[in-house]
Parts: sequence; structure tokens; C-alpha cells
Amino acid sequence: MNVWEIVLTSVLSGGVIVGLIQATEHIVLWHKNRKAAKEDREEQKKVDTEADRAKKEEDFRRETRENNAIQNEALKFILYDRIRYLALCYIKDGEVDFDSRRILKDMHNVYHNGLHANGDLDDLMDAVNELPLKQK
Repeated sequence: MNVWEIVLTSVLSGGVIVGLIQATEHIVLWHKNRKAAKEDREEQKKVDTEADRAKKEEDFRRETRENNAIQNEALKFILYDRIRYLALCYIKDGEVDFDSRRILKDMHNVYHNGLHANGDLDDLMDAVNELPLKQK
């Protein structure tokens, strides 16, 4: 796998991640706007009490937490797939260049520590770290 293929696949992966996040945000925003319009019609029929407002605020916070959790799981899955793919390619090639290994380590760090993944990729990362460095 040459550098251009790695760069291209990394750029495409980034585009997929951004696209998924934007699509998720769009769906969430559409859902919230639809819900808000329905709530506005109901509010015209009655006067909100403090308790009602507090409940709506808590519901909004809960929905936001749930949406963030869903996006984190999607990102975790995408990073898992990308790290696994690249690691297997490097292992198949029998060598890895310094920059590619550094980028893969950074991706794994975000996956493992930032998203609190379970360590499924640790063995693959150990295998990549043992590969000889490709001479330029």
C-alpha cells in the first residue's frame, strides 16, 4: 500500500465520519424541530407551569445525552473498522513507515482512551508496533 493510497483512504474515512455526524445532526435537528412545533401548538392551549418547564428542560438534556452516546458509538465503530483495516494491511505488507504508524497509534489512542473502547485492537496494534520500519 503506497502513501497516496493511505492518504486517500484516510481522507475518505474522514469524509465518511463527517458525513455520518452531519446526517445524524440533521435527523436530530429535524426531530427536535418537529417535536418543538407540536409542543408550541399544545402550549397555546394551556399555560406552562414551572414544573412543566423543568421537565421539558430535563427531557431536552436527556435527549442530548442519548444523541451524544449514539454518535460516540458510531464514531467508535468507524474508528474500529479503520484501525483494523490499516493494521491488517501493514501486517500483510510486513512493514510500516514511521508516519503511518504514528497516525495509526494516534487513531488507536482516540479510539481506546477518548471513546473508552474495550481493547479489542490492542493485539493488532502490538503486531504493527513490532513491524520493521519501511525505508524511504
